[in-house]
Amino acid sequence: MSPTAQLRPVLTAKGDRYTVAAIVVQERTGDADGTTELTELASRLAEEARRLLQEQRPGVTVSAAVAVSDGPPGGRPAIGPVPADLEIDRDAYRVRVDGNPVELSFREFELLAFLAEHPGRVFNRRQLVGSVWDGAAVGSRTVDVHVRRLRAKLGRYAARIVTVRNVGYRYEPTRVDLEPVA
Repeated sequence: MSPTAQLRPVLTAKGDRYTVAAIVVQERTGDADGTTELTELASRLAEEARRLLQEQRPGVTVSAAVAVSDGPPGGRPAIGPVPADLEIDRDAYRVRVDGNPVELSFREFELLAFLAEHPGRVFNRRQLVGSVWDGAAVGSRTVDVHVRRLRAKLGRYAARIVTVRNVGYRYEPTRVDLEPVA
């Protein structure tokens, strides 16, 4: 088992700010019987962490939860149904359009990968800043600028990043701009 721990500030859609402490344990053996033991261990760890935090910070609301997933390593959801004409390789931080590599900045890549991991779901700017920029203090138009640059680099696949007026953005894996007919 390889445990990792991380603290991450999160900004909710309502603008509430809180910190999430996560303990991630990735089982390498694929032992199905070990899942129950891991769940019990994770529950005890979560409860102990909750107790310690309440002792250290009286009056602070502390919640403990356990989630067990047999999803892909790294805790990220698999990138959904992305047609082969647009390849997003999260492990290599590489994007290809029609087989040709596309140079993206780190945040452009993270934005595209995040949206592609949640096809059809609309995210407002605040949610995108919280997830892609880790809640950093950025300008009000940062997301819009990154979306514009990303669309320019995706060419005819730019239409896959859809603007939902007065709300935010969503990714639609099957949308493609039609090429002009001569």
